Amino acid sequence: MRALIADDQEMLREMFNAILSRAQIQVALAHDLESALTEVASSDPFDLILLDYHMPGMDGLNGVQRALSEGKGAQVALMSGNLPHHVVQDALQMGAVGFVPKKLPARNFEKAIRAMATGQKMDLQDSKAIALLDQPMPDPETRLTSREVLLLQHLNGGESIEEVALELGLKQPTLNFTVMTLCRKFQVQDIAEAVAIAKKDGLI
Repeated sequence: MRALIADDQEMLREMFNAILSRAQIQVALAHDLESALTEVASSDPFDLILLDYHMPGMDGLNGVQRALSEGKGAQVALMSGNLPHHVVQDALQMGAVGFVPKKLPARNFEKAIRAMATGQKMDLQDSKAIALLDQPMPDPETRLTSREVLLLQHLNGGESIEEVALELGLKQPTLNFTVMTLCRKFQVQDIAEAVAIAKKDGLI
């Protein structure tokens, strides 16, 4: 799993990096929206882009819209010390996957990142949503990341592996690893079988 964390406070960036790196999540860091989008454009696709609502370049929800448009299919979420409820709801309606308060405990932060990266909507201003994070989560081997879902969807649409790689901006080593991971998760030998099972199970 790959996550991009964008926040203008270096101490917080390093803290989030330490939490997620310990959880074996690959992390890239950015200090404002422009540097975040530059990182997206020059890297393999991320599963999740987490944006500080108040950092330079965001311009309110316009920053969310830009990240959704330029994010190569990544899930996009917001974080802040606190945000008005209507701002979070507007972001969710635009297509963002969630909101994370910066005061969230480390154990829940990791779980929230993993859940949002698979497309699960989360408004963690809600105490009930935070309580759900304390429940056992599905085996990470069985969850699909947004990149894996995108790959399956494109293959299901009749595109070749090479065409999907070009469209999603995936480099060959990343593509090979994603295909291998999908085959392992679906316990099959061929990616076509994984696509068929995902379609049958309503995952794509």
